[in-house]
Parts: sequence; C-alpha cells; structure tokens
Amino acid sequence: MLDLVADTNIIFSALLKKGKIRKIVLLGEGIKLHAPQELYEELHRLAPKLQRYIRLPREELHEAIDTFVSETIELHEREEYREMLALAEQLLAEVDIADAPFVGLAMFLGVPLWTGDKELLVLSVGTGFEHFVAVDTEGVEMLLEGKKIEEVEEGMREKYGWVRGI
Repeated sequence: MLDLVADTNIIFSALLKKGKIRKIVLLGEGIKLHAPQELYEELHRLAPKLQRYIRLPREELHEAIDTFVSETIELHEREEYREMLALAEQLLAEVDIADAPFVGLAMFLGVPLWTGDKELLVLSVGTGFEHFVAVDTEGVEMLLEGKKIEEVEEGMREKYGWVRGI
C-alpha cells in the first residue's frame, strides 16, 4: 500500500478535471491518501471557485466535497502531528507557511507529500530530502509502478534540483 499526504492543489485538481491526478486519487487500490483537517476546510472555502467549473447547486457541491473527502482521504487533526508541525513551520518560514500542516503531517507519518507546488518540490530537493520527501504526479506514478523511493528522489532531484544548483 502506498501512503501519501496529498496537498490541496492535488485534491482540487482531482475534483476539477479528468486526468492522471483524478485517476490516481480514485484508484483506491494500492494507495492511501492522508491530509490535515485543514484540507477539508480549504476545499469548502474554495467551493465558489469549484462551483464555476462544477455546475452544482451550492448545497450539492458541499455534499459532494464531503463525500469525496470521506471516501478518499484520511484526515488528521493538528494535535496528532503537533511536534512536526513546529519544525515544518520553521522549514517553510521563507516559502509558504500555509503549507506547514501538509509538510508536518508528511514528516509525522514518514510518507511522501504529493504536491504540484514547485516551491515545496524545490525545498524538499534542496534539503536533500532530510526532513520530508515531496513528489509530483510523475513521482507518484513511479511509486505506483513499484520504483524505489531512492529512484523517485533522483527523478525529483533531476527535475527540480537545477533551481538551487543541486
């Protein structure tokens, strides 16, 4: 079973459009997604934006979000990973501290963070994956194909390491 922390942009993409991300998220078999409770709240805050593309009445859209999240993602309360959250906030102080719950949860669970956020991918590579491993959708596909995490890290290094000369 492949455990991953999925950030908001991944789940938003899965809800918004058909494609690789939605297929992976909806696979169910062989993959288990985790996210901080903030994901649920953020999706509901983003509902008006989603509503422009998913033409459902407001109440139905919120119900669809609830169903989607409850059937595809295990949500975690901050209290569970509080100690790692503090470290994540330090790491992200110059990037985007709003991503700290996702990074902190990935660190706590010891699983990769699935993101499309280039800053998080570059930070992960730039710190030599010392604190957390961030992977993009291609990296998730590699993991699902049975590639070892070291191979995936090398792929992320090749793809995102040039930004910091790594």
